[in-house]
Amino acid sequence: MTLAVLGALVILGVGLLAFRFFGEQGAVCPPMPAAYRAAGDIWRRGTLRFDDDRLALKGSGGLSAGPWLRGNLDLGIASRAGEEDARQIRREGLIMVPVTYGSSTFDLALDEEHYTALRAWVEAVPPGWNASVA
Repeated sequence: MTLAVLGALVILGVGLLAFRFFGEQGAVCPPMPAAYRAAGDIWRRGTLRFDDDRLALKGSGGLSAGPWLRGNLDLGIASRAGEEDARQIRREGLIMVPVTYGSSTFDLALDEEHYTALRAWVEAVPPGWNASVA
């Protein structure tokens, strides 16, 4: 009985590691810590990930937001997170940026270097966008 439980735990652990490894394939950069807030909602912490053309936030417990297509994202003017926001997120020194995606809006809070990477990725020309131009 104990050996069966131990075997099941080992198989589960290997499966989770494989899922995490293969889930990272195609990512432009490693997942980065971030916080997400829909309009009028509370801050939710998670990891932000972007690949070739999609941005997604994976939260704790498997909750997620997105994916959002890069060409439809509009990053607003970034600012430092205020004291109230920093207290709710439980992190200091974050950059907050309002995001518009179609008719919905939300806020992201990231470290400065992660914000810079996100801004550069959003503003870069999407792969294949100009492929037929000679």
